[in-house]
Amino acid sequence: MIILMIISIMTLLIFLLIYLYFRIRKRFIEMEKQMDNLRRSNDAFNNKFKNIDYEIDSIDEEINNINTINEEITKEYKSNELLFRKKSFFKMFDRTIEKYVKKYIYKYIYEYVKKEGSIKIDEDENNRDNNSIGLPEKSTLLNIDEAFLLGVENLKDKKKAECQFSLGEVTENSYENNRDKGEKNYNKTMMQFFEWYYPNDGSLWTKVKKECEHLKDIGITSLWLPPAYKAHNGINDAGYSAYDLYDLGEFDQKGTIRTKYGTKDEYVECIKEAHKNGIEIYGDVVFNHKAGADDTELVDARQVDENNRNIFIGEEKQIKAHTVFSFPGRKEKYSAYKWTATDFDGVDYDDISKQSGIFKFKGKEWEKDVDEEKGNYDFLMFADLDMDSPYVIEELKRWGIWYMNETHVDGFRLDAIKHIRFDFFNEWLKEMRQNSNKELFAVGEYWTWDVGRLNYYLHKCDYSMSLFDAPLHYNFHSASNSLGHYDMSKIKENTLLKSNPEYTVTFVDNHDTQLGQSLESWVSPWFKPLAYTFILTRKEGYPCIFYGDYYGIPDKGYDGIKEILDIILKVRKTYAYGIEHDYINEKSIIGWTREGDCEHKNSGLAALITVALGGSKKMYVGINHAGETWNDVTGNNSQEIVIGKNGVGEFYVQNGSHSIWVKKI
Repeated sequence: MIILMIISIMTLLIFLLIYLYFRIRKRFIEMEKQMDNLRRSNDAFNNKFKNIDYEIDSIDEEINNINTINEEITKEYKSNELLFRKKSFFKMFDRTIEKYVKKYIYKYIYEYVKKEGSIKIDEDENNRDNNSIGLPEKSTLLNIDEAFLLGVENLKDKKKAECQFSLGEVTENSYENNRDKGEKNYNKTMMQFFEWYYPNDGSLWTKVKKECEHLKDIGITSLWLPPAYKAHNGINDAGYSAYDLYDLGEFDQKGTIRTKYGTKDEYVECIKEAHKNGIEIYGDVVFNHKAGADDTELVDARQVDENNRNIFIGEEKQIKAHTVFSFPGRKEKYSAYKWTATDFDGVDYDDISKQSGIFKFKGKEWEKDVDEEKGNYDFLMFADLDMDSPYVIEELKRWGIWYMNETHVDGFRLDAIKHIRFDFFNEWLKEMRQNSNKELFAVGEYWTWDVGRLNYYLHKCDYSMSLFDAPLHYNFHSASNSLGHYDMSKIKENTLLKSNPEYTVTFVDNHDTQLGQSLESWVSPWFKPLAYTFILTRKEGYPCIFYGDYYGIPDKGYDGIKEILDIILKVRKTYAYGIEHDYINEKSIIGWTREGDCEHKNSGLAALITVALGGSKKMYVGINHAGETWNDVTGNNSQEIVIGKNGVGEFYVQNGSHSIWVKKI
């Protein structure tokens, strides 16, 4: 019995050992597979690292090539011979590097010949590459006068040629061009030609026509005009309560034929006069809403919270909405389209309960891709257009083409774009540009402190327009009310001017920020000369002058700063060209310079502004200005300064003031 028990136990142990063996063996096989996978992953990572090392080596090799070429150029310069081989230098670089090398060579030629009296240009082995950048094809010994004329074949004046080479730039015939002959490199300056309280006497279009020649003389190249169509309050409406986009002051509607600003004929005539003077016209486009309906209709709707439009308050009910636009005074001329509740997604008034609020229509949704303020900022005011409706979109496109054909405007100012789905205007502008022989500049009004929202919008609209730099305006407003404590080194911080200057329209104030208006943030008048100096003399941005700052706002007792602006505008037109150098590194006094260029005689400037105590800054204006005498054209500083041999001058500014220094003529 005992023996049987022992045998049984032994048998069980044997089976257990066999079982454990196979379990362990299976586990080892799994571990080997995992190790094999790890080895493969490791090999893959090693290959990736090898590729990265290879790329780094390639980059290092390119850097070494650049350094080698730079050493070769320097060596050639020191030997009184300049052997320029485009084949060996340029083919490994992009056009930007090529342009840099060209400038470096031309600058050296000028400086070397000025010092040594001549320089030898060796014959190019390909007998063509030298000529492609303006160098002689045959072996040539150049004297000082010949060097001046090198690469500027049609430029015969010695001083002009010297200017070209001292800047390291060559531009054929550039000095012969001027604005009247179609010069393109002329500083662009916009003016907003209205303010909110402009008289309702119908005189604005006539005033534009009368002022065009003067505006051209002071350097204005474009005008942003107010909405030209009939609005809800007739002649008492600034135009932003849009009623009939097809009525430009032609039909008896809203108690008047003309608008606040004049008739359609006067509008078209002022645009023609502007064009005669080389001034572009930008029309104001209000698409977000319509106001002043011709009738009401019953609509099922539900009220939403004004501070969060995604939250309903109260129950669904039937309201009487002002959504019927039949335009009886126009009698279907230009368009037979009738607007009804199906073209809108909400209104701000119920005519049954006589209650104001935001009423969202049943079956409608707020547009998704709009500003996120108030939960969803699709709705702004009046009857909100449904930009998800293909019929609405098609009608707005039809109107745009009609408007361009009737008026021949050169671009658009687009109202309230933060409340319209972000991809709409990209589509609309594409349609307009396809139906026009003009580039059609466009600038959008997206009102926000947050520059991130502006950059996001530019991305979403595929950079189809520029934007007004509201954050920069707020910086000006803060600085003007800081009692001298604003950190001026931060003036560009969190602005579109800093992050996306190519798509920035800069401004100081406008019709919305002036006293008594919806976005009131009036820049104190003492600071305005500083702000305009900043936007008008710098290289970045497309500056816009406010009508109220130039012509005044009589209704508010503000005379404007016309005389000061005339000086700064003249500086922009005459001197504000060339490379820019920033000295925005102090809390109180900041400055910048422009080196000037050869297309604009005597150009170049140095500017300073301060919100606190005055003082001075040493700033570089370019070696081409060495030995020149400069003065402050603002009249705020009486002394004159002489630019040093190194192109540096010491410039001054008074307490809480601005100064702009240019070459004394």
